[in-house]
Amino acid sequence: MLRKPDLYNKATAFRYKGFSYTEILRFIPVSQSTISRWCSQISLTEKQKERLLKKKRNTPLIQRLRKRAIQSKKEADIWAKEQCGKISSQKGKILLTVGAMLYWAEGTKQSGCKGIGFTNTDSEMISIMMQFFRKIFNIQENKFKITVRMGKNGNIKMAENYWSELTKVPKTQFNKPELLILKENSKSLEKYPNGMCRININDVSMARKLSAFIEEFLNKIMSP
Repeated sequence: MLRKPDLYNKATAFRYKGFSYTEILRFIPVSQSTISRWCSQISLTEKQKERLLKKKRNTPLIQRLRKRAIQSKKEADIWAKEQCGKISSQKGKILLTVGAMLYWAEGTKQSGCKGIGFTNTDSEMISIMMQFFRKIFNIQENKFKITVRMGKNGNIKMAENYWSELTKVPKTQFNKPELLILKENSKSLEKYPNGMCRININDVSMARKLSAFIEEFLNKIMSP
């Protein structure tokens, strides 16, 4: 068996050649933490970094996840086109228009988002969005989670009762409230005694469908 100095020299030599820690471990019988400690100060060239990144992206797991995401996006696009075509009643079309525009303006749209989120202090907007999610997207009731955000000195129990009654979501589906530290001269609690209500739907597939749905809706509006 090689002695420690020999192991160290061999490991660092592999690293200088651009080997990953996992690749080095195939030849050096030590722990990954040891390899990391020995090689952490060795800088790789851009070409070496590119090779490792490409190798990481091409692992079977990453390939399967990428393929699944692409397929899910295609299914979401098809679903969005079909759903837009299904809505025939005037009331349904109004709800679709208002809900889509509200979410486009105020909803969670970050890249890589794992769910749907809409936050507002306005009770009418929250009510409309709940109808939008229930009637247009047929979201199952157990998918809804509500988070109340308000100043730490506010009446959180009153606020949760208020939003629960408005959204028709039981308080057993409420997340832990987010209590904010407001400025001393803040009038937020006077203006919004029930704080902000955040509608959470933790469903990646539905988030993709909503994104595709709004894109399809906007294309219809903006097309000549």
